[in-house]
Amino acid sequence: MSGSQESRAERDVANIAAVRQAWIQAVKDGDADRLAELVTYDVVAVHADGQSTRGKDDVRNFLLDFFNQYMIEGKVLSSDVVIHGFWAVEIDEISTKRGRYESTVSMESNFRAVFVFSRQLDDSWKVARLIELQD
Repeated sequence: MSGSQESRAERDVANIAAVRQAWIQAVKDGDADRLAELVTYDVVAVHADGQSTRGKDDVRNFLLDFFNQYMIEGKVLSSDVVIHGFWAVEIDEISTKRGRYESTVSMESNFRAVFVFSRQLDDSWKVARLIELQD
């Protein structure tokens, strides 16, 4: 790989990591609007139960409803990224703890998630597809 290709790949990995960190912080903050800014207009999210949510507005509304019901803490245990042209695929192992606002009981879970990122015209990255895989 030439120097310019390597530096672009390094920038891409760093930019995708920044999106991941922004995503994690927005989840911790329960901020559906901030999460909506990190996705493409035609995003598709496939949830662990097999249901799917399509489009930026519907994903935002799904997250608003979710955050109104649950507090969530999470961390990424591991992350692998593969970049090819205008696409990047990231597989994360995630540990979460969530509880309902009206309850003192919380539930812990580990799962994997597949994020498919799309390179934007300004060279930034946004989440185009998200698939939750329950272990």
